[in-house]
Amino acid sequence: MALKTSVKVGRISNLSDARYCSGMGVDWLGFRVNKSDPDYINPDLFQEIRGWFSGPEIVAEIYGITTEAVVREAEDNYQPDYLELSLNEISLVQSSSLPLLLSINTLEVPSIKELSHDLQSRIKYLIVPDTLSPNEFAELSKSYSLLLKISDQFKSEFLSLPISGIALEGSAEDKPGIKNYALLADVLEALEEE
Repeated sequence: MALKTSVKVGRISNLSDARYCSGMGVDWLGFRVNKSDPDYINPDLFQEIRGWFSGPEIVAEIYGITTEAVVREAEDNYQPDYLELSLNEISLVQSSSLPLLLSINTLEVPSIKELSHDLQSRIKYLIVPDTLSPNEFAELSKSYSLLLKISDQFKSEFLSLPISGIALEGSAEDKPGIKNYALLADVLEALEEE
């Protein structure tokens, strides 16, 4: 299965999402690794899910962490290919060597320029909202590869923006094995190559 652009799906909390996304050709799967997050996936469940899919790279989503120890723990327990975070956690990844996916909102666009050169060079993808202005897209794409976070619905004109891919989120199962894929399925099916 080939998609028209790269896709990252975060907040994976069940095997159904992981297998569906893997089968659809998603590039990255993100798992919440902060114990206080409502979508937290403990390392044992992660390993169980991990054994059922192949292909996508693993992203440890570290939103809301408060210590560097959690970063080291996440690296040991999940062995991710990337760390995903917001500007709130950026100071806690100094000792990590993993590449970063940094998620920002519209108000944080100016703050990106204030990051150290070292941190800027570690950001492999900047996850940006679909509400940015055309000028903001153009400006940010000069320095970063952008993943467009789809908040509501996918529009084909998104693919004409200067982006490297799309960022989506999984959702909880209704019951084990019972799942409504809604926006996730709509977007992935729209991105399927003819």
